[in-house]
Amino acid sequence: MVDDKIVKAVKDIRKSWKASDDKRDAGLPHDIPNVRRIDNVQYGSDRNWNLLDIYLPENVSGKLPVIINIHGGDWIYGTKSTYQYYGLGLAKRGFAFVNPSFKLGPDVQFPGELDQINQYIHWVDENADKYNFDRNNVFLVADSSGGNLAEEYVTCLTNPKYRDKFGYDLTNLKFRAVALNSPVTFVLECGILAVGPLAEPASAYFTPEVMAKSETKDLMQVENYITKDFLPTFLTTANQDPLHDCAARLDGFLKAKGVEEVYKSFGDDKHPEPHVFIINQKDSLANKANDEEIEFFKKHMK
Repeated sequence: MVDDKIVKAVKDIRKSWKASDDKRDAGLPHDIPNVRRIDNVQYGSDRNWNLLDIYLPENVSGKLPVIINIHGGDWIYGTKSTYQYYGLGLAKRGFAFVNPSFKLGPDVQFPGELDQINQYIHWVDENADKYNFDRNNVFLVADSSGGNLAEEYVTCLTNPKYRDKFGYDLTNLKFRAVALNSPVTFVLECGILAVGPLAEPASAYFTPEVMAKSETKDLMQVENYITKDFLPTFLTTANQDPLHDCAARLDGFLKAKGVEEVYKSFGDDKHPEPHVFIINQKDSLANKANDEEIEFFKKHMK
């Protein structure tokens, strides 16, 4: 049971962040040229949360390389609507974009969000032929707390020992690379669950009951299970990103493991950039970062 005070904090954050996101995206079109969108496809049992949108580029011949999104929001905020314009922007660059929502804290607790991510990734595999997805060229993008979830999922893909702890099975999809934008990393050490304004709402997902289990902390320390087989990684952060050090630390960690990776920090004093700036379709520097990530993905296509 999640405390009423925490539930209220979650509701307040959702209201505040949605207002900010709506302001950022005001005036952006629901549809754009050369991209076909398919909305509200159900991938799981929950008709409100287990829905995804698909954005398909119309100017690409043959099978479509696929980007699958894992959204952020402190494990308690965000839906596919928040990421629709970002997804359309990547689709126009030549990739199918799968944009899911998933149930959040306090409605699920750790590792319930990763379970749903595993579910919609299996859905992509099972429906690849229907939507002309290229199973041989699949990529992940994620931001903020979604970056932590992606870090966990990529480790499941590349380390059987970690995957077995969750009980997941591999799909037929061939994942080629991942982009982690302003990610939460080293989650037990970075302090996000212990101090600051996000600690209380995050406890709606990482409840005291869940955190009291030794296996929870083992699974959360995903970096202990990352190997040299981790996917090639494009890491971004920004000069005013409060999680800047999380990305910088993962940069050094992956380098030491021998993982292929690119690390970029965007913005300066004259052109400051905030946390997860990359999804802002009105920001020229965000568009440059998106171009660079797409080029990184194209480099790893087979």
